[in-house]
Amino acid sequence: MLIVGGIPTHAQDQALIIKKELNATSVVDHDSLYYELFKLNMFGDVYSAKKYALLSYSSAKVHGHPERLAKACRAIAFTLDKTKQPDSAKYYYREGIEVSKRFKLDKTLTLIYNDYGRILESHDVYDSALIYYNHSLEVASNIGSEKDEAIALNNIGLVFYYLLNYQEALENLQASAAIKRKNNDKTLRISLMNIALIYNEQGKYDESISILKEVENECKSGCDDLVMSDLNFYLGYAYFEKNEKNRAYDYFVKSFEQAKRVSNNKKIAFTMYHFALFKLDKEDYKGAIEDLKEAEQLALSINLKRLQKDIYQKYTEVYEELNDLPKVIEYQNKYISIKDDIFNEQLASNLKDIQLDAQRKQSDVIIQQKDTEIEKVRLITTLVGVISILLVIVSILIYRNYRVSHRMKGILEKEIEKRTSELVKSNADLTQMTQEYDQLVYRASHDIRGPLATLMGLTNIAKQDTEEPLRVRDYLAKIESTAHGLNQTLSQLMETNRIRNLPICIEEVDLGKLVDEVYSSFRNLNHFPLISLRIEKGDWKKPLQSDKNLIGFVLSKLLDNAFHYFATHKQEKYIKVSWSQTENTTTIAVEDNGLGINDQAREKIFQLFYVASDVHGSGLGLFLAQMAANRLGGRVILARSSGPTIFKLIISTNLAKLEQEDRPRMTVTG
Repeated sequence: MLIVGGIPTHAQDQALIIKKELNATSVVDHDSLYYELFKLNMFGDVYSAKKYALLSYSSAKVHGHPERLAKACRAIAFTLDKTKQPDSAKYYYREGIEVSKRFKLDKTLTLIYNDYGRILESHDVYDSALIYYNHSLEVASNIGSEKDEAIALNNIGLVFYYLLNYQEALENLQASAAIKRKNNDKTLRISLMNIALIYNEQGKYDESISILKEVENECKSGCDDLVMSDLNFYLGYAYFEKNEKNRAYDYFVKSFEQAKRVSNNKKIAFTMYHFALFKLDKEDYKGAIEDLKEAEQLALSINLKRLQKDIYQKYTEVYEELNDLPKVIEYQNKYISIKDDIFNEQLASNLKDIQLDAQRKQSDVIIQQKDTEIEKVRLITTLVGVISILLVIVSILIYRNYRVSHRMKGILEKEIEKRTSELVKSNADLTQMTQEYDQLVYRASHDIRGPLATLMGLTNIAKQDTEEPLRVRDYLAKIESTAHGLNQTLSQLMETNRIRNLPICIEEVDLGKLVDEVYSSFRNLNHFPLISLRIEKGDWKKPLQSDKNLIGFVLSKLLDNAFHYFATHKQEKYIKVSWSQTENTTTIAVEDNGLGINDQAREKIFQLFYVASDVHGSGLGLFLAQMAANRLGGRVILARSSGPTIFKLIISTNLAKLEQEDRPRMTVTG
């Protein structure tokens, strides 16, 4: 017999939610909602379940949903089987099979095959049941559904059990249990109980009890009455056959009570039959006949032909003991009739054909597997040969490459030595040239500054002579202005030397104080009072560890640029200095609303001697600012060219850390 799980219960509010969805959704999707309502009622109100299954069927057929139609066919057949309408159930199963085949719905097909086999099995049509169970197994195997394979194997094993072929039954049931055990399937206990059933029939009662006790131990965590009624019946049967009648009787009583609670008429009929056997042992023939009659009525109502056969055989024995010859003949005839009905020549022939077909398929699979293995061996052999040849070729290439690389290595080493010596010489030459350049600039600046100072002094004295004509004094003023400009240029050229060679001194820099100092250095300018200073402090996360003098130098050049190119026509003139930090970077911005810088000059303003405005300048200020920023491991950028003009100095927050990381040196174009 097939053991199934307990009946699930569903809350009424789930049904209410689905019914609301029926009103809210398109009729095209009603078939799936009706199917959900069927599932909620299938183990409770079977007539409501049937109504919803029919509605799902009609909707799926109208709207052309083959998968939902196949499921609806299966659902209708289920309800018809439950309401004792097997022929109608078979009709819908066949329709479901046809739809599933046509639209390649393999998952649904394997389930319908299994259900159809079960309904045939319940009416003792074992040959047809076996055909459909084998179909289910084949489809499940093709789609790789081990769960459905295990179900089909379990049911095939039970058919062989009914046909008294215990060896075939055991092999299929053990295969089912192995799959379930591998996948931690909760229905493993069902297959184990069915294996115990076979052991009982083989007389292996201790093995049967051992397995059933394992299931009993698992059921301590919770099994429903349907499973427990089967479990206790099998234990009772095993102990009965071991002649431990008292223990057997206790288990039969438990099974009977549990079966009654869940209306498991099949198990009630079997336990009543065994209660009759207990009474026969005590020669209580009247009581035995009453129990047999009750068991017979239940067996007839649910078509348990095998149990009917056993009951008629037992009736014959009882009436023989009572010397009631007419009854003996009556029940012998019933026994022979039902036995022939169950096991006839046609059934035997069909089963033989089915087994031969199954063996043929199994042989085909084995042959195919062997062919596959042979092909694999051939492929492996070919691959080994190819790999061996490739290894030889690769070995030759590696050896040749080694010889070439060894020769090239010698050549490269000589070339490296040559280039290294050239680099050492070039570096020495470069160092010497740099030193000579620094000395040239220094000496030239000093040599020129002396006569230049004399020229400026004499010009100043000449200007003080009031007897000189006005035109001469004007010429002297122009000579003084030119000399003063030349003096500034010389000063800045000397600053290039100082910046290049000034040692880095890292300390914590107070930017606010430093900005005030630099800004104050421009107080001597005539237009200094016209330009206001604004200071804006941003987020400050870490102290600034850098060279104060170099930062001050960059700021002085940027402020000098702002003061030099201020807009005389603007009513409000300002310079704004602001600073902020990211994680490892400090940015100092100098903003002014002066004349601005045209777009053509953006790329050239940091070049040596480049002047971006008609206002006179040396073209050295921004060049020197960029050079100093380079020494700080940073750079000066023109963030905005006008309205307002913004220069930004971007440096590392911790110069010492940057020095340790071998920071890249930035270059200044000249």
